[in-house]
Amino acid sequence: MGTAMDPALAELLVNRGLRRTSPRMAILRILEQAATHLSVAELRSRAHEEQPTINMSTVYRNVSTMRECGVLHSVDHAGETLFGLVMPPHHHLVCERCGVLVEIPVERLDSFVAQLATRCGFDLNPTGQVLHGRCRRCQTGRRPPTPSAVR
Repeated sequence: MGTAMDPALAELLVNRGLRRTSPRMAILRILEQAATHLSVAELRSRAHEEQPTINMSTVYRNVSTMRECGVLHSVDHAGETLFGLVMPPHHHLVCERCGVLVEIPVERLDSFVAQLATRCGFDLNPTGQVLHGRCRRCQTGRRPPTPSAVR
């Protein structure tokens, strides 16, 4: 049946008023093991290995529900929507050249977010920000651009 996952993730479902259904638990396990954000198609492909009867609409319906309830969040990246765990809280760095997506803990941007609030009077959402730029490898020219990431 899949490997064990952090019990806090299952508890998050209950705390947000959601049942611990088999598809939801599989999606959470997959995202935890992947340690990144995945599309509905990729989630379905990986979940299918564990639950052969799971279909695309079941995965889509569950990720949508979990996103609405604050268990997952989504990031639009390279023309598709990717879903990720909200725990631990993080922001995103996206390379505009190669498309790599990197998660950074919220603590790394806390002082910046506080400065925005103080200097600009702007209350920024404390998690899930997407910052665009160039990764170290692309800055040094060691990575070719990904066609879908090039604008």
